[in-house]
Amino acid sequence: MSALTGLAEECDKTSTGRVQHTLLWKSFVLVKLPSLIEKLELKKSNKFKNGNLLYSEENKYDCHECVINQLFGFKGLINACNQLVEDDIFQAADITVDILRVCLNRKLVRKEFVNRFLELEYEIDGGDTVGLTAGNILDDPSRQIIDHLVSTATTSFLHQESRVETIFKLMSEWSTKLEVAPLATLCRSLMDVPTLLDIIHLYRHPSEFISSLERLCNTWVSKADSKESLLHDYENFGTIFLFLISVIDRYEFHKNIKDVLHDDEGFCYKWLIQSGSTYDIDSLDQEKSIITRLVSTLSDASQEIPEDLIRISPRSLIELSPTIFKEALKKVVTEDIEIAMINLEPLFTHFVKPHMSYALIGVCQSLCDDILFKGKSSISFKVLNRLILEEAFPNSIIKLIGNKLLSIFDIISENGSLPSIEDTENIIRNKIAKIMMVPNWRNTKHPAEKLYYRFKMMFKSIIYGGRHKPSLIYEIFLSENYFNNDINTEYEYITGNGGAANNLFDEFIINPSSWLGPHHLDIELFRNCLEINGPRTFVDLIVEEVLSAGKKGMGIRAAELGASLLTLPIYYTWNEYLHPKTLIKIFFMDFLPSILEKKIDMYTQSYSIGIMTLSILMMIKKDTQNVGGVDVSIDEIVGINNNVDGTNDILMMDAIISEERIGGMEGVGGTKVEIEDFTKFVLSIFKQDRDNADSDNIDSKVIQNGSKKIDDKVKNESEPKLINGPAKGFIDALLIHEDIVPELKSLVNK
Repeated sequence: MSALTGLAEECDKTSTGRVQHTLLWKSFVLVKLPSLIEKLELKKSNKFKNGNLLYSEENKYDCHECVINQLFGFKGLINACNQLVEDDIFQAADITVDILRVCLNRKLVRKEFVNRFLELEYEIDGGDTVGLTAGNILDDPSRQIIDHLVSTATTSFLHQESRVETIFKLMSEWSTKLEVAPLATLCRSLMDVPTLLDIIHLYRHPSEFISSLERLCNTWVSKADSKESLLHDYENFGTIFLFLISVIDRYEFHKNIKDVLHDDEGFCYKWLIQSGSTYDIDSLDQEKSIITRLVSTLSDASQEIPEDLIRISPRSLIELSPTIFKEALKKVVTEDIEIAMINLEPLFTHFVKPHMSYALIGVCQSLCDDILFKGKSSISFKVLNRLILEEAFPNSIIKLIGNKLLSIFDIISENGSLPSIEDTENIIRNKIAKIMMVPNWRNTKHPAEKLYYRFKMMFKSIIYGGRHKPSLIYEIFLSENYFNNDINTEYEYITGNGGAANNLFDEFIINPSSWLGPHHLDIELFRNCLEINGPRTFVDLIVEEVLSAGKKGMGIRAAELGASLLTLPIYYTWNEYLHPKTLIKIFFMDFLPSILEKKIDMYTQSYSIGIMTLSILMMIKKDTQNVGGVDVSIDEIVGINNNVDGTNDILMMDAIISEERIGGMEGVGGTKVEIEDFTKFVLSIFKQDRDNADSDNIDSKVIQNGSKKIDDKVKNESEPKLINGPAKGFIDALLIHEDIVPELKSLVNK
């Protein structure tokens, strides 16, 4: 139901990017979830067999069919999912039919049950019948069949898993055999359908692409005899190299590059850690003459490129291209800028050719760095404009550096280095936005520029989403004084309808739906907030929002989101300070004690914090509750290992049904988060509170009729202040699962 809610919200959007997201959600609903249910059922049946217990297929069918009947009762949700969801021939599709088909194919429901919903009798699919298997494609690796494989992998949900496996097999086989022509075709098709990479990510870790491609890019040498074949080989190599870089960039593997790339002496590793670097030509030996000759040859359109320069390794070309441009610009630096651009035209003409254009990735990075230091007056800005506006400039490079290019324009425009209106600037921006599928470059910035405030807005939009109108969420935000006058008027924004907004409230009134959605969870925002603001601020923001929501009756929802953000690895890095175990320890040691003793005003607040704490404790407990007949361990849910050769380094739900233990919540330093940490840092304050109450001096007892009676004031003073005060909600929440912390019950009942 939650997955269908996500699909329904994406179906409600009409932009190209949203349609791509719809495909990802539909793959999750129709392939990933049924696959997990099937595997859980298999593990459950094996457990029953090993324990000599009777496993009933009928019970399995009854359970799933009952659930599907209930799910289909939410007509509004189902109808919302059918918007803009089309099948292969662009006819309106019914999500219920798709769900029934995939469940029948995985033998989760009975055929008779499915046929009750369908007008025509549906037979179980017999497998992929269109010849899109690895063996068939290896025999005939034509562009048409490769493109068909990639395009149908996003929409053929019954065969999606098998086609993803076929893509991996083809990539591995062609990389091993150094067959760059079909491999480049496959890489090119994958770059044209970026959503497919995310769909593949549902089943296999994207780093599995990298190992085979890394070996090829480090060692491949063309064996072509003719010049034409050689240039074609170099073009194919460039496509493969840019695909490798795009996968590393898309999934932020550059932050863990030593764990992703296996050869730290290879070309790929060395280039990634110094991409865009230029060399002092006088410090080069063998390469000096090559660069000098290339600059001379490429700067003269009348000259033919000598055979030995044509055969220069594409790896050398990628590495030396920034220096080639640097030396070419030095030759024309004293000339008038217009004359200089004319003299550089032959260089541009050569470098945008397919067999050399891939090397422009480092050139553009170097030019961007130069512009940052010298502004628009630098000829580098003109050169960058000229290259990007070239029709033959690779789109794959724009996708890699598009955000950096837009940032460059923003920075130098704000500093006055660029005129406020420049035709080429707008053309470049629009080209970049179109290739990167950004609806409008003017709306790429979030109105609240500071991560601190954007974090709070996103958190509230998730908590109150679906329960309040966006305007009410904004009013809640303003009522809590998160914006002061300076922040309200500090920025001026361009709105979607072309108007100017002087502050955040004006922008919201003009176009409230342009930046605030009811359910959309921006993980990138939370990740940036964690990285830039640090773990303590990150935990502080979450706690503050949970306490705030607790006052308004939304504490449970806030607690669930807060616990998720603290326990799940939202950041792909092995920096132990950004690891969940560090966040949880900070929460236990530095926040919970002070919150319970000083910041709790209402029972609902402490209850919300208690639910959040309970969720965290359940996640870190080694032996969790038995779920649906399957023993689930935190080690299997949140497995973090110091390698990326499989799925261990990223949260994937397949880990739940993994037979092998992946490893506990250990950080780089090898320390763990245990239930004992909670007992030591949090329960100790309740124990101390209880001990203080027991040892209170009650000498002021009043003797009445021969018996001791404590007056009300003294009695109240001698009772535990925490357990019987506003913090009681915290204890009540934890007692929902009293077996998580056994000491808790005895402490309360003492």
